[in-house]
Amino acid sequence: MAKIPQGILGAFIGTAGPITGYIRDNQNILRSSRSNVKFTYTAPRTAQQQKIRLCNDFTKAFAGTGFFSKTFPAYGGTGSGYNRATGAIMNQALVGTYPNIELSYPKLLIAKGMLPGAEDATAVAGANGTIHFSFADNSDTGTAAASDKVVLVAYAPALQQAVFSLHAGLRKDGAAVLQAAMFKAYTVETWIAFLSNDETNASGSVYTGSINL
Repeated sequence: MAKIPQGILGAFIGTAGPITGYIRDNQNILRSSRSNVKFTYTAPRTAQQQKIRLCNDFTKAFAGTGFFSKTFPAYGGTGSGYNRATGAIMNQALVGTYPNIELSYPKLLIAKGMLPGAEDATAVAGANGTIHFSFADNSDTGTAAASDKVVLVAYAPALQQAVFSLHAGLRKDGAAVLQAAMFKAYTVETWIAFLSNDETNASGSVYTGSINL
């Protein structure tokens, strides 16, 4: 119940519907009321929370970089690249049943688009924390172009951190290198994808394996 002790123009104290009023430092403060709804944590609800947490653990490694806005083009759609990436993970890369749900890195996409993806792609550890990627020059396939930019990603699950490059080379090169010295002595999951030269189009990513640095 709310009170207005000094009449209709006086202070508003208490709760009425969605509004709560109180006095702080001699000022009348109004704010929205806290919800009284109490959620029941059913198994499906808890499983969904675990799925969201797993997605966030991965995508937060790219937060603030604009990476997914490049690698998940909108193609006229709405929403952010970050949301599109999260949706792809939720729909494709979560395996198992609660409470043993986990990310399947081979199924996880770090890029999704209409360009042809990498063929015969591999990744191996190099000297000084580098990762060496190789792939076929398939620039004569469909809409692929020799000038498409190579996108490389290495993600360290133990640290929940990632390093990436949006321009590690060109499709025609057949090889590219990612500097990942910060992950020395850790295991990383790796992917390769392509961006068009004007960065308006992307390919689907290809998982290139787990590597011990």
